[in-house]
Amino acid sequence: MSVLLAIVSQDADYYLMLSYILKGAGYRTMLVDIPSEAVATAVDRDAAAIIVDCQPGSQILADIASGLKERGLASDVTLIALVAEKAAYLDILKANVDESFTRPMPPERLLSYLHGTIGNSSGEATSRLAPIFDDVKLDVSSRRVLVRGTPVNLSPIEFRLLSALVGDAGRVLNRAELIAVAWPPTVFVEPRTVDVHIGRLRRALKQVLGRDVIRTVPKEGYAFEIS
Repeated sequence: MSVLLAIVSQDADYYLMLSYILKGAGYRTMLVDIPSEAVATAVDRDAAAIIVDCQPGSQILADIASGLKERGLASDVTLIALVAEKAAYLDILKANVDESFTRPMPPERLLSYLHGTIGNSSGEATSRLAPIFDDVKLDVSSRRVLVRGTPVNLSPIEFRLLSALVGDAGRVLNRAELIAVAWPPTVFVEPRTVDVHIGRLRRALKQVLGRDVIRTVPKEGYAFEIS
């Protein structure tokens, strides 16, 4: 059975257009026009992702993110924000979404993200494991770190940051380089935002590895150390 996506929107025309594009790529969709019911509906119907049509000044996104966290589903249900050009990026960051796209957006960007994050049209993601060191591997298909087979769930941003650091292990990557690989090109990201996400990534890895593998180089950036 194909992957089900819950689309939260009060714009029926926009939903129909988006649904047409997604169904053409093999996904099933359902409209949730009562935002307060988004989380419950997604859980009941076993939706793999919630796509939120955000409007400026709306609390919908934050409420849905909070609802997923309260149910312990923040790592199981992908939360995607479709935001207006002038929407405040900090509000999106505070909501801790998995990914955001600025409207208008090329449909292929959303489809590419969905295929890489929650699998293909049959719901089956291609598993690609990339070794890091010892018993630690990168699960590219589900954006996780596997430590002796046990997954450590990371947000898409944190996973992309880790992938960039691991891919050039030992070299110091500056914040501009990390922003380029971890965030959409249309989103403005302050250097401090990179520090916040690196901090979360560092704590997650240290908790399972028992040591810090990300080196901070003051005024320069960050490097992944395997020794």
